[in-house]
Amino acid sequence: MNNDIEYNVGLVAITMRSQDVDFRGVPVSAGRAGGEQDGKLREAVIESSDGLRMTIGCTVWEDGSADVQPLDFLAGPDAYRRLEAAGRMALNESGAGMRVALLRALKYGDRGYPSLASVTWDELSDLAGADAAELLSAHGARVGVYEELRQKPRQYREHPAFAVSEDGLEAVFAAFAITRVLPIMKGFGRDGGVEALH
Repeated sequence: MNNDIEYNVGLVAITMRSQDVDFRGVPVSAGRAGGEQDGKLREAVIESSDGLRMTIGCTVWEDGSADVQPLDFLAGPDAYRRLEAAGRMALNESGAGMRVALLRALKYGDRGYPSLASVTWDELSDLAGADAAELLSAHGARVGVYEELRQKPRQYREHPAFAVSEDGLEAVFAAFAITRVLPIMKGFGRDGGVEALH
């Protein structure tokens, strides 16, 4: 029986698997040159109206860290291949079984390719095509500024962030769509940003 959870965030369709699977890989917390660890992975398929199809996973690792990483780029415009290098999102522990992530979005700059940048709630809402805070809340997240959600952050205190419980993965994948996929689709940061075409 298929218990996948399907929902849309703007022009992005997300299909989240219902069960975790065993996974081995390199956590974001270990850095790209870090050693592999075992973890529990929840997979989602992301599809966009311009042809992107990729799998991403949210993994809780044996060292206790958690993150979202692209897994397989299946189809779509080449612009989305940037997600393989710059699409990772760390989820930091904040106590009481909650994890917190900063909402930084891929943004085109002088280099011609998107890099993670600080954004406002208004910019996130423009990307999402709806109120981003309400959208994330509707999928089970607590939203606010980083300082409210994470104890004594060293930086980004006033930046948008969200917190989820261990079963709050709908919101995690929604945040990935808003901050990683939709900025590429909409050419976020480019003058008069254009949607990626085949």
